[in-house]
Amino acid sequence: MSDKKLSESVEDLVTLNGGWLNVIGRMTSTFDSAIQNLGKGVDCPFPSRHRKGGGVGDFRFSEDSRYEGRAICSCMQDKGVAPIDLLMMDGLGNGDFVKAMKEVKGVLSGSSGHANHVRHTAPVVKRSTGQHDPEVIEARKAKLTRIALGLVPLSHPSALPGREYFRKRGIEVTSDICDVKFHPALEYYSMKKVEGGSSKKVLLGCFPAIVSAFRDKQGKIVNLHKIYITQTGDKLDIVPSMQVKKIDSPLNGFKGSSITVARVEGCRTLHVTEGVEKGWAIHLVTGEDVKAAYSCSMLRSLFIDYKQYDQVIIWADRDPDRPERERIAGDGQFFAWELYKRLCVEGGFASVGFMLPSEIPTEGQKGRDWEDLIVDEFILDYKRSRRFFALKSLAVRKGVFYSAASVAQRA
Repeated sequence: MSDKKLSESVEDLVTLNGGWLNVIGRMTSTFDSAIQNLGKGVDCPFPSRHRKGGGVGDFRFSEDSRYEGRAICSCMQDKGVAPIDLLMMDGLGNGDFVKAMKEVKGVLSGSSGHANHVRHTAPVVKRSTGQHDPEVIEARKAKLTRIALGLVPLSHPSALPGREYFRKRGIEVTSDICDVKFHPALEYYSMKKVEGGSSKKVLLGCFPAIVSAFRDKQGKIVNLHKIYITQTGDKLDIVPSMQVKKIDSPLNGFKGSSITVARVEGCRTLHVTEGVEKGWAIHLVTGEDVKAAYSCSMLRSLFIDYKQYDQVIIWADRDPDRPERERIAGDGQFFAWELYKRLCVEGGFASVGFMLPSEIPTEGQKGRDWEDLIVDEFILDYKRSRRFFALKSLAVRKGVFYSAASVAQRA
């Protein structure tokens, strides 16, 4: 009889069977896409864990051989999830650690009673180069081009629904927004269950949409973001609210990309946030350059050219705390703070600022973001010179600012 602990026995069997990625592939098909695209973000297999966006492109397995099989996603704790915990999330052992380990041991040792878990051919682990195949790129580029041909500026007469969308949010469009346009009738596809349990993409119709372009560090368009609305400027009401906003399949270079909301000639200050609407509200307050990320999780890798700007100010959402992820901060402030720390460490900017609403959200509820505060507190009624200072009074510590000059003086 072996004296080895259950965990030690399982680890030995995992090693003999080619490592955790091969074992996960034998136990379930849930993570096949991530296994076959190691090092590349794929759609999260647990979309219900994401408040908005469904975790599109957020999930991946670590490429570090020391942590093989560790899953990383914005819906998980900071250091990711260990392989056995990931399998438990997928239902193995009904959430019981010991039962799950015994299931893995039974499958790998060929014990009877575990045949229902065995996949004799696991998916092949493919390490991503970070680049999509040329055929894939051409198909995606064709789709983005087709959409772009139907776009008009928000000042165009046909773009009234788009202007109404912003007006109803209290942030009127007083001039064209840089990389934010309007499409009068854009197709909306939805996945529908068909006979046999499979899913099929179905066209629900063509609707007005606000379409924004993501640009990579070279300024090339690598994806489009879409907000579907009605003719009266309300969010499209025939689909769930979280499905009103969509992005297309990206071209190479999507990581680190952003939407240019406002570009002012000669401006050396950049404001960064998540979301086009919030970005436009911040521009109306400051009159300065603004870039928006697709989601808070993409803030961390956002590219900002230090040659173009002297100062960067990050406007974070204050989301509810997520203790299940082994950290106190909610997603909005966590990922924005990660960007703040990165920019401070990298240097190159005279000043980096971090603005977080001082209001603490009620349990389980999202607090007011900066767009809400700008509208609710009538900040746009202030003189332009007083607007930013009015917002600073609503921020934690009136804003946290790192100055390269002040650090040099203390050295």
